[in-house]
Amino acid sequence: MPKFLAGCLVVLAVAALGGVTAGYFLLIKPAYEFVTDVGGFATEFASLNEQVRRDPGFRPPPDGSVDQAQFDRYLAAQRDIRTGMEERLPELQARWQAMQAEIDRRGGEPNIVELVTASQDLAGLLLSAKRQQVEALDAHGFSLQEYLYVRNQAFLALGVPVAVAGMGEQGAPQRRHPVPDEVIAMVRPHQEELMQSHALAWFGL
Repeated sequence: MPKFLAGCLVVLAVAALGGVTAGYFLLIKPAYEFVTDVGGFATEFASLNEQVRRDPGFRPPPDGSVDQAQFDRYLAAQRDIRTGMEERLPELQARWQAMQAEIDRRGGEPNIVELVTASQDLAGLLLSAKRQQVEALDAHGFSLQEYLYVRNQAFLALGVPVAVAGMGEQGAPQRRHPVPDEVIAMVRPHQEELMQSHALAWFGL
C-alpha cells in the first residue's frame, strides 16, 4: 500500500462544550477502511494535495497568534473556494448537515465509514472542493501548513468544530494552540462569512 494511503484516514473530532479551549478537539475513532471503501478517492486526493506548496520551515506560533495579513489572506482564499464551488457548495452543505444529524442521532458515536460510504457522490464533492482549494492556496501564497493553522485558529475563535471528518494532513490538528483574545476579537466580526465555509472546514478543507 503506498505510504500516503497508509496514512490517509478519516478522523473524528468532537467539540468540547466549555468554550474555546485546547481540549476542543478530541480524537475518537480512526477509520482506515475509508481508503478502500472510497476507492480511487485517496489516490486523486493525494495527487491534488501534492500540488499545494509545502513549507517545512513554517512553525505555528506557540502563542496561537494570527496576524491581520494572514487572516485577510485566509478570507480571500475562502471566497475563491466558495466562488469556485458555487454550484456544488449547497449540495456539500446539505451532506454536512445530514451527517451532523446522523451523528447526533447516534449520540455522538458514529461509524464514519458507514456515513461516508452511504453518502452518494460525497467523494466527488470533496475532490471538487479540493481542486478549488489548491488553486486558492496558490493564488494567495499559502502553504498547506500555514493555511491549516490559520483555518484552525479562526474556527476555534468562533467555538465551532473543524476537521471533524478530515483526511490525512487536513484532519484534526496534531498540535494544540491557545487562541489569544486578540485573534478572537479579529475573527468574531467575520463570523457570518466564515460560517459560509464551515462545511468545507468540517470536512478538513
